[in-house]
This record gives sequence, structure tokens and C-alpha cells, in this order.
Amino acid sequence: MEVEAVEIATGKLVTFAGGECGYGYRDSRFKHEWKNRFFITAVTYRLSDTFHPQLDYGNIRRELEAKGITTPTPQQLRQVIVDIRRAKLPDPEVEGNAGSFFVNPVVPRATLQRIQAEYAQVPFYEIDSTQVKIPAGWLIEQCGWKGRSLGPAGVHAKQALVLVNRGGATGADVVRLCEAVKADVMTRFDIEICSEVNIV
Repeated sequence: MEVEAVEIATGKLVTFAGGECGYGYRDSRFKHEWKNRFFITAVTYRLSDTFHPQLDYGNIRRELEAKGITTPTPQQLRQVIVDIRRAKLPDPEVEGNAGSFFVNPVVPRATLQRIQAEYAQVPFYEIDSTQVKIPAGWLIEQCGWKGRSLGPAGVHAKQALVLVNRGGATGADVVRLCEAVKADVMTRFDIEICSEVNIV
């Protein structure tokens, strides 16, 4: 894998090997020490010739089972993922949005146990023996933000991770909503959620 980018200060075209970029879960050097230094113009991926479906993310397996599919073809898996995304995410041609706005926080197991004392059904994903990932959308929804607006910017009614432009929202309106959501999650759960979107 490699990434092609333009260095903003010089206009120089540069290429990085995938290993140089520090990729992690919704993270990379482009969000830290390289932030605001480059515009990414192209990405080259190396794909496997062998189909190895990952079915245990989100609702994929449940949706396949609902369709009576136990061993999906690549085409069937693609269509299920497209259908899930269309059901949850707004069409940007209809309602302006930046897709998933927040990163799911990774927290210590002690934090999960504290939340489970009040919310027994809190969803989570295993990371390792000491940490779990809690869906940011669930945290936001528990704070009452799903479907709510703050001025012309709002939280999508079907997916609380998504902030939308209800009409005429400025960047400042979206940032104000983002900060209000983050503050409520911190107040209620003592968990800091971070925006996946780079705010410039």
C-alpha cells in the first residue's frame, strides 16, 4: 500500500509507503504530526486474491442470516454492507454530512464495568484483556442527542455518530454541536469522545 499526497507548503508531490503512515483504528500520522501538512490525492491498496469475509463487525452477520445466507459471496456481502449503510446514513445529496463524525472510544474494562452497573446492555467490542471499545453512537444516544438539533446543525435520527446540516449550517455551527455532544458524553459517562473529522 502507498499514499500519494501534496505537501501544502511547497506544492511538492510526495509518496509514502503504508508502513510510514502509522495507520490504526481511524487514525494515522495525518491526524497528528502531519495534520494540515498534506492533501492526500491517491491511495494504492494491495488486495488479497482470496476472499476472507469478516462477518462479526456491526450487524453484518445478523443481516446475512435474515436473508438466509450463511456463506456469502463477495457480491452478496458487498450488497448487505451497502444496504446497512443506506439504512443508517443520510444521502449527502439530500442532507449534508461528513459521515461518521466521532471515533468509538477505547476504554479500560473498569470503565465498562462502571457503566454496566447502570446500563446492563451497553454494547462493546473486545480489544484485549484490559480494554474494550464502546460505540460512541450508543453513548451519544443515551445522552438524548439522537435526532436533536442545535441551531441548523443536528445529530442524525438513525445514526447518532453522524452530524448533519439541517440547512444553512456553517462550520462553526457544526463545531458548536460537536462540542456540546462531547461535553454531555463526558458529563454523563466520564468518557472523552474524539471527532474523526479533521476540523480546520
